[in-house]
Amino acid sequence: MPEGQNFKRLNFFEGFFTTDEDWNASEGYHLEKRRLHNRIFHQPGIVPIAAGGLKVTSRGKGDLSFEVAPGYAIDGRGNEIVLRDPAVKVVEAEKLKLPQTVYVGIRYFEEPTDFIAYKENPRFKGHRRIEEKCKVEVLARPPDNDEVIELARLRLEEGVREIREAVDARLPGPGELDLRFAPVAGIAGQHAEPSMRVELSTGLNELSGHVALLAKVGVLAANYVRHQALAAEMLNTANAVGPANLAEVLTGVVEIERDMVEEIEKNHPNIGARKGFNDFKKTLEALGKLVRDRPRDNEGCAGIVRFLNSANQSLQAVTREKTGPVAKGPEAMGEKITWKDVIFYSKPFPAALNIDGSNFVQVDHLQLVDDESQKVHKFVIEGQKDMWKSRQNFSYPDKQEVSDAGVAYIGGQSKFNVMNLKPGKDLIIIKRYDAILGEQACEILADGKKVGTWKSTEIDRKHRWRNHYFLVPGTFVTNDAIEIVKKATSAERDINMFQLWFYQPA
Repeated sequence: MPEGQNFKRLNFFEGFFTTDEDWNASEGYHLEKRRLHNRIFHQPGIVPIAAGGLKVTSRGKGDLSFEVAPGYAIDGRGNEIVLRDPAVKVVEAEKLKLPQTVYVGIRYFEEPTDFIAYKENPRFKGHRRIEEKCKVEVLARPPDNDEVIELARLRLEEGVREIREAVDARLPGPGELDLRFAPVAGIAGQHAEPSMRVELSTGLNELSGHVALLAKVGVLAANYVRHQALAAEMLNTANAVGPANLAEVLTGVVEIERDMVEEIEKNHPNIGARKGFNDFKKTLEALGKLVRDRPRDNEGCAGIVRFLNSANQSLQAVTREKTGPVAKGPEAMGEKITWKDVIFYSKPFPAALNIDGSNFVQVDHLQLVDDESQKVHKFVIEGQKDMWKSRQNFSYPDKQEVSDAGVAYIGGQSKFNVMNLKPGKDLIIIKRYDAILGEQACEILADGKKVGTWKSTEIDRKHRWRNHYFLVPGTFVTNDAIEIVKKATSAERDINMFQLWFYQPA
């Protein structure tokens, strides 16, 4: 129907002679009415009529293929997209200039079908039906959700050979499916842009983490801020936040943050004196004004989210400042580092460490390719497809070169004992490994009980040394020694390790 023209439907009367033009106009009337309804009352995106609808998943084939589950979506023009059977696609990396992000989308299209031609009069011929179809595409640019609905995106870099599920869905890495930007069809009045939804989620998660640190040192209102942030994130995850209600959703968060500021100034002057606190106060006041103005458009709501994230940056400076204790606690033992520092720590791990304010002592150490150490710890590799030992001379990202010997195995599992443990206390296992191969995944068992999956995903071909850590909860530590099993689960990837350090809380 031409733009700006009123809707017209057929009106039958006795003696009315119809033509093919009339019948096509009748079909067009109902089709355009339905599209109009979809555009006005539904946000473009995937319709969550059933779990897994149009969800993109890896196939576990060790290649760059993925599968899209059957489902239903509505595009920005009001077309209804129905995928009835699973669709399998392969990303052709050889045609891309890496590194590059590719996008998985689904498009509606129509195709004439059921052609017929009458022998009695060859002039009378044509297609009796129009079939509504869809196709899954791999695109180099993000779809606008007008003609193509985004289902997933994927960051490809050199060395990525397999599409995988994201280890952390909130922060997918190279080769991992990123489903965060897939729009969800919602009711009229929300229309939150996918990018705004992701930014809001990130902001609320960061806020929750920062105030949790303040709560640990006795700032009572910080607990209430965290509860409000988690509630807002729950609504955002349910696609229930948009321009129509974003300000109302954040009102409680901002008001209790202001209460937190007052409590800090009154009862915790050492925190209030920290760098970044005044900036946090100023940004919070600006955020409060924006929330009180109640913007209802995408641009205004994007401003609210920007100020939320700016306030988080200032608050981060407050919670991470190391000058002076916030509250009286145990004296730090050993070098003070963060959990992030552990990954890039190029020196031998010491007898004691203070990690993010918590004291840990080294209770054991396993040196691979050392006969005496392996014998004491009863280290074995069994059931492997292949294994080898090697000595490597690599560097960490700080350019510190380290020479070390270790083992690698494909399939099967490694077993070793950890000793000198205090029952009931958590056990931290830190390993040094070669990060050239990307994902290395192991199932961890403690005394035969499954603890979880240990995944390391970082790829670095230049500075290849990395450390990675895994937590065995204290409930699994029932004796002064336990047997750890690392069962390889990566698809045809070797598991390598060069040293293992074991820590428990002091």
